[in-house]
Amino acid sequence: MFKLEAPFPGYQTTVLLPSPTWGDSEEIASSLTTARAMDGTLYTYTKQRQGRKRLRYTFVIARSKALELRAFLKVYYRTAMRITDHDDTVWIGYLQGNPFDMQGQSKAVGFPGGETMTVNLQFEERE
Repeated sequence: MFKLEAPFPGYQTTVLLPSPTWGDSEEIASSLTTARAMDGTLYTYTKQRQGRKRLRYTFVIARSKALELRAFLKVYYRTAMRITDHDDTVWIGYLQGNPFDMQGQSKAVGFPGGETMTVNLQFEERE
């Protein structure tokens, strides 16, 4: 079970999602900048945000749940939120990326709406 609660700290809305598919990742948040000197030499600089982590999750959910998630994201995508992941780890931070990637995956018998959607979420822990 995966839980999104927003806005942080006075929660008004909660969305429950199934556990993400295999391959969710956790990485150090950093950015890469390139610069070119006057003589043409290329330099790269990596700026690490100390202690901050970026999480990526992929979900396969029913179309009705994807519509619910889309409505939640339209309202709260700029606010801090609390995520409780499938390992019961609590993260507080912001969703990254707008628009959010939702793709129709397949026709599914037994799912509400008869269709499954693939949703990719990227979350960055706040300082």
